[in-house]
Amino acid sequence: MRDPMLRKLRAGIGLLVAAFALGAALRAADPPDPPDMPEPPEPPSPVEGKPFKGVTIRQGETHKGDIYQFAPSVDVEGTQDGDLFVWAPAVRIPGTVTGDVFVAGSSVQITGTVQKSVRTVGGSIFVDGTIDGNLQVYGGEVRLGSKAHIKGNVRAGTGQLISYGVIDGDLDFTGGTVLLGGKILEDASVTADKIEIQPGARIEGDLDYSTRERMDDELKKVVGGEVDYNEKPILAKEEKEEKRSGWHPTPFGFGVRIAFFTASFLFGCALLALFRNQEPKVTEAIRVDTLRCLGIGFVSILVTFAVIVSAILIITLIFIPIYLIAYLIVAYLAKIPVAIWLGRLILEKLNKQPNPFAALFLGLVALYLVFALPWIGILAYLGAMLLGMGAMITTYIAYRQTRKAADAMATAPATPPAEAIS
Repeated sequence: MRDPMLRKLRAGIGLLVAAFALGAALRAADPPDPPDMPEPPEPPSPVEGKPFKGVTIRQGETHKGDIYQFAPSVDVEGTQDGDLFVWAPAVRIPGTVTGDVFVAGSSVQITGTVQKSVRTVGGSIFVDGTIDGNLQVYGGEVRLGSKAHIKGNVRAGTGQLISYGVIDGDLDFTGGTVLLGGKILEDASVTADKIEIQPGARIEGDLDYSTRERMDDELKKVVGGEVDYNEKPILAKEEKEEKRSGWHPTPFGFGVRIAFFTASFLFGCALLALFRNQEPKVTEAIRVDTLRCLGIGFVSILVTFAVIVSAILIITLIFIPIYLIAYLIVAYLAKIPVAIWLGRLILEKLNKQPNPFAALFLGLVALYLVFALPWIGILAYLGAMLLGMGAMITTYIAYRQTRKAADAMATAPATPPAEAIS
């Protein structure tokens, strides 16, 4: 027991030393400013976007073009002529979307028309309108009202599925409970704790199902095709639940979380001390252009895979662990700017002075509380990592462009003064 703990302690100290060394090297690598040379004006920052505000398309209005937005709320009462990519706590679509819909939110309501497919992740998803394409949904609960009409297929991984609408295609469900009161015009595949049949339920095609209790006789009354029971999926699901329920918090596990939180706070304080002037620019990048930062963070993962493949192809395998270690260090530190940004938001809501160190501490507390949640914590950690990495990369690109403009101005030949006209 002592040796693994000693190795973890040494690894943590080594990581701390590596972070300080990396920061010092980056600062030392910056060339000094030219002597006696006026500082050139900074070019416009590439981080330009809409502030953190809601998206509203009023009834009778039409917005043309795709929407990519991180917002506190989304209301589409009119027409969105294009795709809709949004991440918001509350999303309402009583109007029309002519393109695809990609939504992540706590509450999602679609009572209008989506002329292509819908992919959504949320706590509560309610559909009582028309979707011309497919519906793919993951979250806590999905409800298809009596006016819901899904012209494509439905794939759901939720705690509960309640369906009173019409599904023209197939249904593929894996989750907790299914309450079926609507119609499925093709086949259905269901892995659930139980299936409840309501009046008006009908499956025109075949049904493959796996539940805790077999219910062939009841299901054959509403299925037009064959009914096939397979116990393997539900047994595998029960085994996973038993393993998950067997985990209990221990003082050691709690201590590990406290240790990681303390390490993150110390790393954040060190980064604030080293790069105090850059911190406002990084948090501003997160505030005004969240989706762009997320995209850049995701692209950095693709670049990492490309670098590894390239290194393998040219047989420079020694480069792979070095690059991976550097990337993992940056990925670990990526949550620091997100914590500062989140802490500043909380302090502003409380009408407190946004001190960066206080914001760091408060933001880390909020993040680690979310990270402790099952499933949601994994998604939140991944989102924080991508967002922080994208913001740091964006700020670094802006910094390099500024230095490049300064160097170009410093090396440019001076313009001779105009001669006086005699």
